[in-house]
Amino acid sequence: MSEQVVIIGAGPAGLSCAIHLQEQGIEPVIFEKESRPGGLLRTEYIQNKFFFDYAGHLLHFRHPEIENWLKELAGVENLTKLKRRSFIFSKQTLTPYPFQVNTYKLPAYVILESVFGFIKAKLQPPRKAENFKEWILANFGKGFARHFFFPFNQKFWKINLEELTSEWAEWSIPKPSLREVIKGGLGLNRKDYGYNIWFYYPKKGGIEFIVRKLAGNVEKIFLNREIIAVHHKSKKILLDNGEEIRYNYLVSTMPLRELILRITDIPEDLRRKAENLRYISVLCVNIGFKGPKIPEYHWIYFPEEEYIFYRLGFYSNFCTLKSEYQSLVLEISYLPEISPDLEKEYQERAVSDLRKTGILGSEHKIEYLGTMKIPYAYVIYDHHRSRVLPQLLNFLKENQILTIGRYGRWHYSTTEDALIDGRKSAQEIAQWTKSG
Repeated sequence: MSEQVVIIGAGPAGLSCAIHLQEQGIEPVIFEKESRPGGLLRTEYIQNKFFFDYAGHLLHFRHPEIENWLKELAGVENLTKLKRRSFIFSKQTLTPYPFQVNTYKLPAYVILESVFGFIKAKLQPPRKAENFKEWILANFGKGFARHFFFPFNQKFWKINLEELTSEWAEWSIPKPSLREVIKGGLGLNRKDYGYNIWFYYPKKGGIEFIVRKLAGNVEKIFLNREIIAVHHKSKKILLDNGEEIRYNYLVSTMPLRELILRITDIPEDLRRKAENLRYISVLCVNIGFKGPKIPEYHWIYFPEEEYIFYRLGFYSNFCTLKSEYQSLVLEISYLPEISPDLEKEYQERAVSDLRKTGILGSEHKIEYLGTMKIPYAYVIYDHHRSRVLPQLLNFLKENQILTIGRYGRWHYSTTEDALIDGRKSAQEIAQWTKSG
């Protein structure tokens, strides 16, 4: 079997690429290892009462053309636009997000250390931060570092913060002015901060509703088909059913590390570099419960080690459908080498820690408790990644292989970014086909 363009993975990046290729008159084929499209944009319904996505996937838009395109495909009538209601649970206090401009509810010593630390940091001569720890201190000072940024990021990334670069943080972490920090200590801020102030979520169907609409516009998707080998010199892929597929151009959305390790004839030095790309995994502890309505929170961050989870998300507050049954998720990050036998222990502690917060009280009856594992959840931006990523991407591109999406490009990105990656790759392939 021979195909002009083969796409590995039917997540948002792969589906977007396929749709935009079809618009160019090119008919690609997608091979997806799971039994349904979506990648991590999938939703599980339990007991016809509760629903859980694979961690938090919300639709934030920075590009109007992508927003309008997706609205047209998905149908704007089934999308609700919501204003973010997120918090940090610190010192037994719910502090509005972001922490650095909302310290007014915290103890006085936290406010003083944070504000004065910020001022001192801003009085220092500017210099290039060599790692993420230095970036935090340079941009926020020792007070904010001590009371939020250090504990939260250490808990989340599970490695020394000096091993991280700050590339991923430059666009995602709001950097306020001194005036805004002081107003935040006094409770006078009325401004919203960050890229995710507004977001869309389907009124029904969970986040998987989006990919079902996308997949409905793709002509050829083969499910339960995993790629186990790529022969880049002969331009062939080998499927897990033994079938070989020839291609002219290959687009991959699988984790870059996994793709490189599946290329049978890749130079050994590139293979070793790919093997050393690091990432963290996430265990989602899903809770379905019945009882008094939880306030309209969307998600809450937990920087303190007292709580095993780093974030709590409220699925039933994302949609407008009213029900006596409510769904939430507790997210726990871990390094992939951690034993999977800890899953039950993590789950039990997560429920116990949630009860300690008082958010879920004795009047809330848990009717469902389960877990989801996300092996590749977040790319670790370490110095090794900075050195080797351009080499790996260039090698692939020279061999007519494009790798896209959060895990394909091995970067921190949103669903919108995945859709943009798909569009860009389709445009690039269209140019290749025209040039011969």
